[in-house]
Amino acid sequence: MSELDIASHTDARRTVIVLGFATAIAQALLLREAMAAMAGSELAWGSVMALWLVGMGAGSRCGTRWGSDRLAHTLPFLVMLLAGTGVVLFRAAPALTGAAPGETLTTWHALWLWTIAVLPAAAAGGLAFPILAEGLGDSGAGRAYALEAVGALVGGLVLSFVLAPLGAAAAICVGTGLLAAALVWPRNRVAAALLLLMACAAAGPAGNLLAHAAWRWVGHPGSLSEWRETHHQRVELAGGTPNALYADGRLVAAYPDPFTTIPRAHLLMLLHPNPKRVFALGCLTDGSVGHMAEHPVDEIVTVEEDPQLVEVLPTWYGREFQQSLTNPRLRTVASDPLRVLPREGPWDLVVLRDGNPTTIRHNRTRTLEFFRTCHRHMNDDGVLVIRLEISDVYLGGAAGRLLEVLASTLRQVFPQLVAVPGEEVLLVAGRSRARLSVDPAELERRWARRGISNSSFEPEMLALVVDPSRAATLNRVVGAASAPVNTTSHPRAVLLAAGLLEARSRPSILQLSRSLEGRAPTPLAFGVAILAVGLLAFAGARRPPASATAAVVGLCSMGWWLLLIASWQATLGSVYAEIGA
Repeated sequence: MSELDIASHTDARRTVIVLGFATAIAQALLLREAMAAMAGSELAWGSVMALWLVGMGAGSRCGTRWGSDRLAHTLPFLVMLLAGTGVVLFRAAPALTGAAPGETLTTWHALWLWTIAVLPAAAAGGLAFPILAEGLGDSGAGRAYALEAVGALVGGLVLSFVLAPLGAAAAICVGTGLLAAALVWPRNRVAAALLLLMACAAAGPAGNLLAHAAWRWVGHPGSLSEWRETHHQRVELAGGTPNALYADGRLVAAYPDPFTTIPRAHLLMLLHPNPKRVFALGCLTDGSVGHMAEHPVDEIVTVEEDPQLVEVLPTWYGREFQQSLTNPRLRTVASDPLRVLPREGPWDLVVLRDGNPTTIRHNRTRTLEFFRTCHRHMNDDGVLVIRLEISDVYLGGAAGRLLEVLASTLRQVFPQLVAVPGEEVLLVAGRSRARLSVDPAELERRWARRGISNSSFEPEMLALVVDPSRAATLNRVVGAASAPVNTTSHPRAVLLAAGLLEARSRPSILQLSRSLEGRAPTPLAFGVAILAVGLLAFAGARRPPASATAAVVGLCSMGWWLLLIASWQATLGSVYAEIGA
């Protein structure tokens, strides 16, 4: 082999590794952006992966017929550039599709936008692969696949553990700098270092520019004051009074909001006659925990899954919020609530204010399995309180069905169940010795026994907060609930909750959830099994063509991949944080 051929092989190997690095980062960033565009929903996975594979396939097909070595060596940079364009398109989607503020960007009503956001980057990666594989000589495809996998492994790890917290725009900038440095380093190390430094210098301004532009495109009220791309979500703060906190485009909390936060915080504590140890999830972002800690408790453990959000909130909200967290009875834990609750029990009061189970991840605290965990780690008079982002004045359609599903699930575990009306319904479940009450007179007596002095709250307000006339109607609905239960393996509540969120826009998910809910999974599974057996019998009778075998392998591997990340999302980790890895 001549020196020219050796150099060509070396360049091809290096470029294939770099291509894997670029495609891994591009694919993961587009998946994250699609999830954020759909308010964190995992329904984005299948759409993005389908479009990505179509683009890769089309690009590879073209690469077997056209293209040159010179073009192939520039395509990793084009992959990153096109991925950056896709990120911008996802952020600009509300403006491009004419969506109103607060609408959920679903695939169906913006299919054209999802296509042009994902396909070009995938096609560029697919186009480069066969050209570079040919440059590796005999068995080039196998070697190219292995080398690309190495690059993808490095790219995925670098994104998950280094670049992701910087934000998508910064990740594109730094990732492109790393690509340039890797390719230039053998020839000119000074130039490689300069390129990487320039890319890192551009990362910060690019991130700020994209964040503020996206805020305008979404149309949220107010101006963007702060933003942070965390391992779990994209959080943004609208400055003003009150501050408005958004996560993946959804309004999470307003702070300070004394007219809503203070009465609800005290009500939560009064639902147990004498709580000493309290587990509070979703009570930090609106400042509820500060008011809850005014009650004579031994300890309130407030849990927030996103450590970076816990870190920035005191700075974003200001001194009053910081002072509220200095209460010695209050302890903030940044960790997975599924791990904290059993580790630090037993509890008198468990408060779950983390919102509707719109995603598989959020559904983890609304399942039969988690309710059983709560029951095991509560005292005999323990009380569990769950917030539902639905109003008791409308319990038709998916809203009423979601209430019935969660009420039926709770009743499988807890012998007592009542509901509190409002713009956000509270389901209150109790163990065998719990003294549940939503009677304003009883709640006022509990308040008086605790001797709390608070100029912002008078016990006479409790009659307005619980509204006995509305409570009677709501509790009749809850008492008659007979829906199937919500479990980890059969998350019935997810499509209902996602449909309610999407109903602000074009309710295709809502229609899907209503059509699927009444259908048992057994006939479908039986049909798939019969089809699989038939295909295996056909394959055994005659040797199938290689293309058919490759298609089946692709189908199975992608199905297995989606199943694995869904299982990870539902149990151990956050896919938003770890999708690259």
